Amino acid sequence: MDDDIKNLIKKLERSVFAGNRATAAEKLGDLGDPCALTALIGALDDSNPKVRAAAAEALGKLNMPEAIPGLINALNDSDSPVKKTAIASLEKISTPEAISGIVKGFEDRDRFVQKEAVKSLMRIGSRDAIYALEKSLSYPDYSLRRISIIALGKIDTYEAALCLVKAIENSDNKTRQQAAETLGKRGKSDVLDELMEILRDPRQPVQETASETLCKIVSVSTSVPVLVKALGASSRDIRKVSIETLWKIRTPEAVAGLLRALDDPDWYLRSRAADALGDIGSPEAVRGLVKAFDIYENSVRKAITCALGKSGAPEAIEGLVKALNDPDNSVRESAVLGLGRSGTNEAISGLLRALDDTKAAVREAAASALGDLKAQQAVPKLVEILEKPDSPMQKAAICSLEKIGTPEAVAGLIRATESTDACVRRAALKALEKINKTNSSPAPTPDETENPGTKPVIRSRLTDDDSEVRTETSTLSGDICNMNSLKELELSISVEETKESRAHQNAINEKKNGIGLTCPYCSRSLNLTTAPNFCPFCGMKLKLKY
Repeated sequence: MDDDIKNLIKKLERSVFAGNRATAAEKLGDLGDPCALTALIGALDDSNPKVRAAAAEALGKLNMPEAIPGLINALNDSDSPVKKTAIASLEKISTPEAISGIVKGFEDRDRFVQKEAVKSLMRIGSRDAIYALEKSLSYPDYSLRRISIIALGKIDTYEAALCLVKAIENSDNKTRQQAAETLGKRGKSDVLDELMEILRDPRQPVQETASETLCKIVSVSTSVPVLVKALGASSRDIRKVSIETLWKIRTPEAVAGLLRALDDPDWYLRSRAADALGDIGSPEAVRGLVKAFDIYENSVRKAITCALGKSGAPEAIEGLVKALNDPDNSVRESAVLGLGRSGTNEAISGLLRALDDTKAAVREAAASALGDLKAQQAVPKLVEILEKPDSPMQKAAICSLEKIGTPEAVAGLIRATESTDACVRRAALKALEKINKTNSSPAPTPDETENPGTKPVIRSRLTDDDSEVRTETSTLSGDICNMNSLKELELSISVEETKESRAHQNAINEKKNGIGLTCPYCSRSLNLTTAPNFCPFCGMKLKLKY
């Protein structure tokens, strides 16, 4: 034995000054000579806590298993710093016996000693340390359980995660929530199967916590196999999160998983999977939807049809046209709306077929879609509808013909002004008025506004039995008639003995020498012998004060 070691041991054992003994213990630890082991173990019973702490620290530096019993005994010391130092030294030794000794720190009344024990086990991180931390989850002190769960999360191994999974089965709500939060932050899916197994636990709170944990893990996962596996979970929330996450990934593998989700027992999740596939819109997604259309029941077929309509992919047309033959009228209507968005020749052909559908809603949707597409091929069919008396489709046909606006469409609308139904006549006149305004130049001359084909029909409506038809005709006439037709227009309006028409006629009788007015809309001068109800230039109705 070295003389320096002998002197230090002698000082440690015999010096009357506690400071000298503590210094000797520190130096022996720094030198690391095994010969000092017995003296340092003996110093753990020193009367001074500083000496005992220095001896415990020195034994850690020696890192000898023979020191473990003495350090474990030091955990019964009355001084907390001594116990904490003993735990730190046991951590350095790290044998299974040392870890068993650290566990004794869980039973200490001082929470700082408990925390030191947990931190030491976390830093060791071995299987024995993990299982030691698992033991702490059975202790009644929640603060100990909490820091142990956090420590297991920081170890971040499969074995540590399994301990956290078991913590989810704990009867204490706070412990379950802490474990769920820790596993969620960890974000790894290596315990997916174990968590899915806990979903079968008969206790509802445990099921909910497991579901919450899985949702957190699934939502941050980028592994398609993991997400597809989660589609088989008994929890609806987990399956929903999995579908949403696959939706974001959008790879061919994710598309395959979403196609599988069309089998989900929950109708809403089936529709979400269909929406996701339609939004992705890749050829694989659309072809999968078209193929799936023949497999599933009504609710899924409708979701598939809506998704195909939103996708805008050329491959979707086949499925939408197929859906026009579906026995469910809501599916057919969804197909019509989807075809209306695509606008291809094949889509227009399908929409023309839908004009003969047995359901009025489908027929009206088809007519509206054809109008939005300005499909000139539809004009003969739409005009044919107008010529059918008492057809509920007449208004829809008029709206579509107005949007198409070709000469053939206008001719059909003109014929509709002679309908026996006043509502149809009014709708046709309104449509003609909108077409006229859309097609007219900013300042047309009287000759330009003459339309030989339209004018006789319009004039015949000035004396219509329906007052609203006469009003619409008057408005339209203000746009298309020249100065010579103005007097006829005024007389037609005065057929109704309204307060306004009487005031107008009185004004005409009082002012025979001509009047000087300016139209407030187009600012043209109205130097006429009669006071007009409508401006002959812009056609706007004039509200004159006499």
